Amino acid sequence: MNNLNILIVEDESLVAMELSNSITALGYNVVEFATNAKMAREFMQNEAINLILMDINLRESLDGIDLYKSLRTKTPVIYLTAYKDEDTISKAIITNPLGYLIKPHNEDELKALLKLALYKLQNNSQLRDSGERIDIGKKYFYHCDEEKVYLNDTYVRLTKKELQLLKLLINARGNIVSYQTIENEIWDNEIVGNSSVRTLIYRLRGKLADDLIKSEFNHGLKLEV
Repeated sequence: MNNLNILIVEDESLVAMELSNSITALGYNVVEFATNAKMAREFMQNEAINLILMDINLRESLDGIDLYKSLRTKTPVIYLTAYKDEDTISKAIITNPLGYLIKPHNEDELKALLKLALYKLQNNSQLRDSGERIDIGKKYFYHCDEEKVYLNDTYVRLTKKELQLLKLLINARGNIVSYQTIENEIWDNEIVGNSSVRTLIYRLRGKLADDLIKSEFNHGLKLEV
């Protein structure tokens, strides 16, 4: 991969145009820019996109984070936002973004983010070609292509929800995943009792090494990676 094919999702056309001009001037390719969710979905289906720049504060029923999740894509994302409050970052981090760009954008920050994005995409492509495995500690590995967990070379059988929880923790890269986020993501916003969440955590911990999953007071969980 020698370049980036970028989709900009921004409901303010002038902002999108200015950002597109800046990206093009840096030598990258802006395939399209979408001003709403419908356009974003159409472009993702019909164009070869390998990076999304997504405005968080879309004036639609879905914000940018929820729209990205609804796309169900492995295409990486950089979020555009006017501010970075803790609640927004906690929600966004589960989608494993490549970064955040504060609006109005700074040219040097944009350049650095795109350079980092290209490097990570190239590196991830090489890892996938060799069968990417993520070391999650204590001799446990998560195999991305297979979506399976191994202890050394021994397969560790997880249920669907146990695997979903582990993937949330892996994607958070050592950051805390709140109990509310776990409930929303795994049960798809269905109302469940605290006991269901605690039972799931207990079961997953029972299949992995002690202290691999850390509890952070009443805030949530994190994976020691």
